[in-house]
Order: sequence, then C-alpha cells, then structure tokens
Amino acid sequence: MSTTRLHRLTGATMGAALVATLALTPPAAASALPEVPARPIKISDVHGYPQQNVLPVWPDNPADASLPIGTIAYDDIAPKLNALQKASNRVSARVAGKSSGGYDLYAVTVTAPESRKEAQQQETWKQLIEEEPAKAQRDRKLLAGYKTPLFVNANIHGNEWEGTDAALRVIEDLATDRSPEVAGLLERNRLVFNVTANPDGRVAGTRANGNGYDLNRDLTIVSQPETNLIRELVIDSKPIITLDLHGYVSPTLLHPSTPPHNVNNEYDLFIKHALPNALAIEEDLRDLGYAETQRARIPFRDDEPGVWDDFPPIYVPSFALLQSSIPYTIEAPLNPRGTTLTPAERLRRSAINTDVHEVSIRTSLRYIEENRAQLLHDQAEVYRRGWQGEPLRDIPDGYVPGWGPEDNYNTVFPRAYVIPTGAGQRSEPAAARLVDLLISSGGRVWTAKKAFTANGKSYPAGSYVIDLHQPKRGLVNSLLEPGIDLTDRVSDLYAGPAAWSQALTWGATVDTLWDERLPNVKLDRVYDGTATGDLPGGNGDLRLDLRDAADLLVVNSLLDKGVAVHRLADGSVVVPGTPANRKLAREAVRAHQVTFTTAPKGWRGTRLERVVVGYLGGVEARDTLGALGFEARPVTAATLATTLTADVDVLLIAGTLNLATLTAENRAALDAFLARGGGLVGLGTAGARASTDAGLVSVTATAGPSLASGVVNVVNSTGPVATGAIPHSFVSQPVWFTNLGPNAVVEQSYAADPLLAGWWARTGATGRSAAAGQASIVRGVSEAGNPVVLFGTSPTFRLHPKGLQPQLGRALLWAAGV
Repeated sequence: MSTTRLHRLTGATMGAALVATLALTPPAAASALPEVPARPIKISDVHGYPQQNVLPVWPDNPADASLPIGTIAYDDIAPKLNALQKASNRVSARVAGKSSGGYDLYAVTVTAPESRKEAQQQETWKQLIEEEPAKAQRDRKLLAGYKTPLFVNANIHGNEWEGTDAALRVIEDLATDRSPEVAGLLERNRLVFNVTANPDGRVAGTRANGNGYDLNRDLTIVSQPETNLIRELVIDSKPIITLDLHGYVSPTLLHPSTPPHNVNNEYDLFIKHALPNALAIEEDLRDLGYAETQRARIPFRDDEPGVWDDFPPIYVPSFALLQSSIPYTIEAPLNPRGTTLTPAERLRRSAINTDVHEVSIRTSLRYIEENRAQLLHDQAEVYRRGWQGEPLRDIPDGYVPGWGPEDNYNTVFPRAYVIPTGAGQRSEPAAARLVDLLISSGGRVWTAKKAFTANGKSYPAGSYVIDLHQPKRGLVNSLLEPGIDLTDRVSDLYAGPAAWSQALTWGATVDTLWDERLPNVKLDRVYDGTATGDLPGGNGDLRLDLRDAADLLVVNSLLDKGVAVHRLADGSVVVPGTPANRKLAREAVRAHQVTFTTAPKGWRGTRLERVVVGYLGGVEARDTLGALGFEARPVTAATLATTLTADVDVLLIAGTLNLATLTAENRAALDAFLARGGGLVGLGTAGARASTDAGLVSVTATAGPSLASGVVNVVNSTGPVATGAIPHSFVSQPVWFTNLGPNAVVEQSYAADPLLAGWWARTGATGRSAAAGQASIVRGVSEAGNPVVLFGTSPTFRLHPKGLQPQLGRALLWAAGV
C-alpha cells in the first residue's frame, strides 16, 4: 500500500459528513423488479419480545482455562444470563445450538419490549429491505420505526476470551440502565450476541473447537455446528454492523482490510462506512487512557496489500460483508496467555482487552445511531443492485482517503447458473449438496417446471436455475464463479485459499449462462436440494460409478453388510444383482440418492473386502475418511507398534512420517505392515517421501510456495483413481511429481496452464510453469506387491474440496487390494 495512503489517513477524522458525500452515480434505471418469491418465514409465526428461557446451568469446572486470566468461566455464563433475564425485560436468551464438544451455544437479543404485533411489523420491514429494497428505501415508516440490528460474535477462537466478557458487560449495562437515553437506544435498535462462539476452546484454552477446526476459516462450507449458528444469526438478524471479537494484535486491529478484496462485494457501500467507524473506534480507544490503546492498526490505512486482506469468504466478517453487513475483525491488543506473565499482569491485560471490545461495540452502535438513514439505504442498495442485475461500480481513486487502483477488485456477473438434473448431471448427490449450501448461505435457487433449452443445451424439468438477479448475488457468485488469478496483483496473502469455486470443485455439473435473458420456462423457488438416485429394473448386476462421497459411503456400507462388491479396472464397482443385494441397493438409493446402472456384460473385477484405514494426519484426514465411510484409526510415528495392527489394510499418510527417526519397534511394525502387502496412500511431499524412503514407488516431489492455492486445471487418465474425475482440482500448496520410478503410472497431471484461479508464481523452480504437464496423482505397485497412490493435490483441505473426496476414496479401495 502506498505511503500516500498512510499520509492521507493518519489522524484523519471522518464521520457522518463524509458518509453523506460518498455516492457513485447509479446507472440508468433497469427493468422492473422481479416478482417477490414466497418467503420462508411466516409473519404469523413471529412472536414478541422478550423471549426468555431458563438456561441450563453447567457444573463448576475449576479447570476452565478462562479463570487464570480473570475472564468469566463458561459455567458462570448461564447463571449470569438467567439473572439478567429475571431482572430485565430487555434481555432474551436461548440455547441456540450445541458445540461440537456438546456445550450450549447462547444467543442473546437485547432490545426494548415488543408486542407480537410490533415484532411482526419489524419482521415485515426486515423482509421488505431484502425483497423490495427500492420500496424500503422510500418507506418513511420503515425508516422511522425499524430497529437497526447489530451483531456481536464473541470468542470464535477459544483462547481469545475477552469478547465474551465485553458482550456480557454491554448486555448487563443495557439491561439495567434506566436512563432515557438507553431506553431510546433500545427502542431504535436490536443487539444480537453470540456470547461464546467456541465454548469448547474457551474451556480448553485452544484456538480450535472440540473437533479441531479453526471456526474462522469455515464460513465458506460451514462444516461445524458453531459456524452453522453464526451463519443463521447473520442471515436472520440482517445486521447493519457485524463485530467479530478476537485477540491479540498490538496495537488493536480494526478491519477494514487491505486488498485483495473479494471481487463480488459492493465495496463502495462498505468502505464509506467501515473506514469512518474504524477511525471513530480508534478515537474512543484513545480516550480509555491506556498507553496500549493510543493508536489502532487499521489495515486499510496502515498495511501493504495482502498483509491482512478480506478476499476469501471463509471468515465471519468476509461472509457477513456478502450478506450486506458492515463487518469488523476486532483484535484486542494484549496477549494474556504468556507463561512468564504474573497473575496480576494477566488480569491487567484481559481487563484492557475487555474495555477495547466494549468500546468497539458501543462506538459501532453510536455510528448506527448517527448514520441510520444512510446505513439503511445502503444495506437495501446492495439488495436492489442485485435484483436489478446492475454491474459493480468502478470506484474512483480517492473515493475515501487512501482508496487507489490497488483496491479496485470486481467481477462481471453472469445472468444465471444452471445445475442440471438427470443424465446431464455428473452427480445428483453433489448437485443437491451444492444447492443446499447456496440456500443455507442466503442465496436463492429455483427449479424449472418444464424442460428447456439454454445456450443450445437441453435441460430436463427439475433442473436448478440460479438467477443472479437476486439480492445476495455476490454471495452466490462468490461460491460459484471460477475465481480470478491473483498472482500478478499481490505478492502476499494473509491466508488461503486464494480461490475456492464450489461449482468447479464440489463434483456437480454447473453451467454458466451469459445470455441477458433467463430461459423461457416457469421457475419455482425451492428451499433445499433434492436427489432421487436410481436403480435399474430387472435382475441384472448393478454398477456404481464412484463420483461422490455418497457413492463411497454406499460401497463401505455394503461391504460392512457382507455384500460381494467388485472393483472394475476403471475404479467403478459392481454388485451382483441378487434379490438380497438389490434390496440393500434400493435402501442405499433412498438413503444416499446414489445412481446405480446396469453392469456391463462379461464384467471382470477384483473382490473387495471391508477396508480399515490407519491414518497419520490431522482432523481433516480423520473427517474426510468418515465422510467416505471408511473405518479410520489414528496412527502416529510414535504409536505404529500399537496402532498399525494386522487388520489395517491401508496407511494414509497425511502428515510427516520420517522413517529415519522411527524407533526400532515402530519401524518393525511398519515393515511388518508392508510385508503383508499393506497399501499406502500419501498426500503431498510427506506421502511421497515415505513411499520413496520405504522403497515402494519412487518419485521426486516438488512443492509450490506455501502461499500458492486455488483451483487448478488437470488432465485425468483412465485408471482406477481418476477415470471420470472432474477436470479441475484444488490445491493448497500444490505438489507435483517428477523422476517417476519404473513402477509409477500417472493417474492425473496438471494441465499445460495449471492455475485457473488463485495465487501461484508463474515461473521459477516452484512456479506453475515447472508444474505444467507434470503428475499430480501417481499410482504404482512396489516390487513386494504394495499398492501405492500419491496425491499432489489437496483432497482433505478443511473438508472443502468435496469433488476430490471420491478420488481419495477410490485410491484407498485400490490400495486395499489390487
């Protein structure tokens, strides 16, 4: 970022006057808004406030990691909220879900009491803002009476505690302060709190939740129950401002962020508010009087591009921004975790951090109060532009102080996407899963009532149509479009992935329509994805092509039931069509919506047995194996002697296994496993090194830069792993294989132009030009008969690349018995 930006913003003061001046000239009026679709929330089901519940109280836990730094113990939160509900009709608390570790998740709403009629009016206005935004922008009663929402997400990283304490402090103050000012504030606003987004980590003192995941990297796919609640609260409350409370960055870090910015954001409507409010928070932090709060770090103002970006929608703020909220990551400044700190110093630091988070809440609420009309107009404006299909704005230099050409990121929206059903769909379960993700993330999906043709392609009735003339088109398009090549624009990126594209990496067929008109067919809005699967009639043998995790689940379920399953040379499987097998297959179709076809005549295959996988790696490997239905057993380099037992068929190496440092006992266990013909599936350089060092399949593995990630173009072979695989893959630090041994066969290779979207240096020994045409998946059989498959792609990354999971499953089946 230029020094000009630093100079122009240092000490700047921007408030309501600046906000009022920041407007871009809209394009000419577009066609009339489309008919408002049916709403999923019935106004008649809405009840008034307070909505109070007696929260279950947890037993005292003296080992709670919150206690040593003086923050509230988890088991004291429910009693605190129960007492506040009893004392005040402004507080409504509920158990809104369960964490992965089984703790209660608390959602709290603070507002002035509302009758049922008043609450229904609030819901009507909230829906109007999204459904008919142009009307909402002109509705004087809405502008005067709508309660503007603020959402506070606290403690998403478990060992960043103080956001919870600040939230509870604000809740208590608003509940008990009887001044006219607070009464008026709560008549005009609703505050929604996720009091502790990660109670597992809070109690244990860990960043991750009980399942082992960083929840603030999960908002793109929402694999964890805690992030599911965050998504629900953001979508339901439709917050004007979202605060995600963290620690510890000194000085206090306040989003807005550096470029790259997500190309689908209406960034002009965000930055005009986000920057002045950040500066106001900085000013109020200064007034706390602490030496440590005299200056904040505002990445947009203070950092170079890529140092702290908001590009991937994996974080709470970047997801909320695509929901038309003005979001912030707030990083409190003082780390209280150090083992060398005195107890008093820990308490001092956590007290300051709590004050910092309280200031961020109160200042943001004040900003909403002072800029209410413009904020409501701009939130609706995001939705209006979406409904109208207007292009993203080209934001001029100087739009806010420091805005320059390095900040301009945008995309061109297609007219629609089509997710086919029937013969044109590669995987019905994958398509249904993708539709569910779009809808649950706030997008809108329709189905065609009749068959239709678009771009010369025929689609059957029931195909999904995603009209991008919809209010949250940015969110939908961010999940579906291929993404962009960032390589030439930034030399740094805070965190990957640099591209994600569920349309290309989740295993479903998704077509893009660039025509200006929708297909000429009646569309009905749907609220979930459905897949029916299929089972051919007659009594012939049944073939199942393994194109999705659901297909692998079925195979492993059939194997568990003792069914004779045979793997064909192309990696598909055949089940003899006995009446008993057909009954089980029919049950599998109903349960998992898979599609069986008639087996080829004269088929020949390898009989499969129930597969047990020992895995060396983290939670991603564990849970990917679970999604595929394999029996999985954790293995470490130090426990091979006790965990690599005789019934383990395949060893999955998804973490470091240095054979040279194994103890004699553990090396003997590995040698015994290999001597009985055990298979090996390896990921990345660690897997390749283990294979080479063990004398199995020899390759040279080269890793790209640690920053390199995204969607890549691949070329698939006709082997058991990659036959019928998707033509795109996903990498987080790509790996490729050269100098292949004589027993190595290439299953998949990087295309001549490997990177479709993401970040990966173009040239050099680890650049994409070095990987072009090189192997990305290799298989082979060692001289001793051990099947080996090596992956240079990233099939387990954060449970994200669903379309790569069946490749891993096919590799495991092949490695379990050639």
